[in-house]
Amino acid sequence: MVSNNILAGLVAVVLVLSVVSIGSTMSLIGGASGATGLAIGTAQVSVPAKVAISLPVSAIDFGNMDINEVNDTTDGSPAAFQVQNDGSVSVNITVGATDMWAGTGATNPSSYYEFACGSGEVACGAGSVTSLTNMPATASPVLAIANLGHTNSADQVELDIGVTVPGDEPAGSKSSTVTFTASQA
Repeated sequence: MVSNNILAGLVAVVLVLSVVSIGSTMSLIGGASGATGLAIGTAQVSVPAKVAISLPVSAIDFGNMDINEVNDTTDGSPAAFQVQNDGSVSVNITVGATDMWAGTGATNPSSYYEFACGSGEVACGAGSVTSLTNMPATASPVLAIANLGHTNSADQVELDIGVTVPGDEPAGSKSSTVTFTASQA
């Protein structure tokens, strides 16, 4: 049989070993203050370049016009196209359009159908076409709006359109589809 003295001695040895073991572990992890869970890390994210545009104003109606009559959107009546950069990078925008007129010499490009970058939220970027210029065909688009920003306070410009009804244009409704293509600036 084990005496009470031996049993008490064994318990004392186990307690001493436990305290020494805990102290050694705490010193390895930086002391008692190191056990607070304090840690420093970093978070990282990568935003890819996104090219996206929209047309808040996507149609222009010049109404009824007579032979040789001239009208454009530079005076705000009718309103010009509004081109908005919805992406995450600055963009360059080309335009081209289907023919509006059937009159002699009036197919694109001609002075009977013109475009220009106009004022909007911001001025047109350097390299933009800022005076009325012959509208190119859809198959041969040209740079119209250069370096349109992507921040909300600088992401929208106008594209003005000018039309002149050719002298030999037949009567009827006329229309054209303008194609806007954006690429990263």
